[in-house]
Amino acid sequence: MTPDNVVGVARDMMTLALTLATPFLLGAVAASLLIGLFQAATRINDLTLSFVPRFLVVLLVLYAAASWAGGRMTASIERAAATAGHIRE
Repeated sequence: MTPDNVVGVARDMMTLALTLATPFLLGAVAASLLIGLFQAATRINDLTLSFVPRFLVVLLVLYAAASWAGGRMTASIERAAATAGHIRE
């Protein structure tokens, strides 16, 4: 493998990792923002109130995005296998 190939593969892996993490992070940030606004309005500072809804939102996003994430990972693995086969030949 040439250094250009290694850099390309590393870039693809980092892009895939960020792409797959984005929906979960956006869900957690949105839930945290809403919970923070609610806690500021009601002056309730309970750790459970901030953790449980965020956890449930991430689980909901996981349920909704699982097939999409699996498809992206499968496509990436197939592309990497095809590239590896092409490089070895």
